[in-house]
Amino acid sequence: MFLTNEEFAMLLLHMNIMRKEIKKALKRNYGLFEGKKKVACYDSITATLSEQLEQKGECDSYNIELNDEQATMLHSFLSFYTAELKRQAEQENIDYKENETLQLLESVLRKVEEWCAA
Repeated sequence: MFLTNEEFAMLLLHMNIMRKEIKKALKRNYGLFEGKKKVACYDSITATLSEQLEQKGECDSYNIELNDEQATMLHSFLSFYTAELKRQAEQENIDYKENETLQLLESVLRKVEEWCAA
């Protein structure tokens, strides 16, 4: 799956920002042991992205290799997170349709969906 520099940076940033909240939610929803497995999967995605950044530095695009479990986790995270960002923007009467951050995250979500469908 290819991501632009902007998509890649936005994804890595928001996954790192949300880690603590995601960890709590996964453990609450799946229990301690299954939750730990889900958190490990989430962390493996951020580790993969961080490794790519370290290896390539800033570049035009990144080829991200994910296994099925990671792709499913990334899809779940992005589906939830983009919907939550929209909901919060609507509550605060903010026009999110032109928001660059949300557009980039939705673009990554579409690419993950395409990758999962292939």
